[in-house]
Formats: sequence, C-alpha cells, structure tokens
Amino acid sequence: MTKLVRWQENPDEIVLEEVEMFHLESMNERSLWIGVYTQGKKIYHLNIHADGDKLRYYWSDETLD
Repeated sequence: MTKLVRWQENPDEIVLEEVEMFHLESMNERSLWIGVYTQGKKIYHLNIHADGDKLRYYWSDETLD
C-alpha cells in the first residue's frame, strides 16, 4: 500500500514510498510539473512555480477512480 509520509507533520517535505514512476517536466523557466505514479495505482501531481522571490507549490491527488 502506498503511503504519503510526513505530510501532516512537516508540510514543507513530501516523502513517498513505493513510487513506480517519477516524471518531471520544465514547463517554462519559472515552473516545474511533477507527476508521481505509485505501485498502488495512485497518481499525484506537484506544480512548483517561482513567483518573484517566493516559491509556490501545489500538490494534488489525481487518481482516477
């Protein structure tokens, strides 16, 4: 079973176990998109964007039911 570890205890750190595929794309010079596909058939997306002097990130569960 795939577990999302330490997300609630430390929200600035994401640790995944049982990852089948990690896919990173540079969308432009300020944005990265990351797809994480687990052995348990879960799909997560992480978007990271530089906004001036701030780094913004968005984490979503994109698993198809």
